[in-house]
Amino acid sequence: MQVIKITPVPISDHASLLGEHFAYKFAGEMQSYYKPFVLKNRSVQLAKETWEYAVADAVPDAEWIGAGKNIIDVLTPKIQIDVKGISCENLTGKTTEASILQNNKMENDNVLSLFENKDIDALKKMFIDPYVDKVSAADNLHILAAVRIKKTKEVYYCLLKVDIIENETFMDSVELQGSRSVLMPMIDPKYGNTCLYLPKRRLEMRLDMRGLREFCVYSHNYSINSLQLNFDQ
Repeated sequence: MQVIKITPVPISDHASLLGEHFAYKFAGEMQSYYKPFVLKNRSVQLAKETWEYAVADAVPDAEWIGAGKNIIDVLTPKIQIDVKGISCENLTGKTTEASILQNNKMENDNVLSLFENKDIDALKKMFIDPYVDKVSAADNLHILAAVRIKKTKEVYYCLLKVDIIENETFMDSVELQGSRSVLMPMIDPKYGNTCLYLPKRRLEMRLDMRGLREFCVYSHNYSINSLQLNFDQ
């Protein structure tokens, strides 16, 4: 059966995909969004699209196309990018969840009964299969996760490749967790987990920063003091 496999991209490949100076340019773009808050000595508040805009403007010849329900936020000459802005307490913890696919169609109102009846096949058809279709329609899809480290006020990013693979044993690894979620592993558990979260009817991904650390690049610091120093220069 066709399923999704998400794998981290080595840092050595970033320059060819994102441009030689992406980390520096991304930092500059984000700081322009932070500036109005810093100048008024207020906590920085960012919309989901802010991360998308910054990535689009930091990659040479890229275009933001994130409006609507498309899984592609940024179109570049070499890859298509789904941008996720998430956070983590520290560099060894697990991040907050990022939505991969949300399915709110009316015919999905029986999702809870499917879970209660342990009908994993039906849940896969409802959530995994539509994601496979969307990935199939994309061209070289990658996820760029921008991770805010709350403890140090630092921002790192990593790049993850999204592939469609054949895996006949996928269903054997699916697990019901508690009363609200289903583990549907599309990423090596060393790097994170993907699950179906029933209350929100969506596939979610959490990253494990301990395992992903070697694939993460430091971009900038968003503490008030650090940003004030940058703006004063």
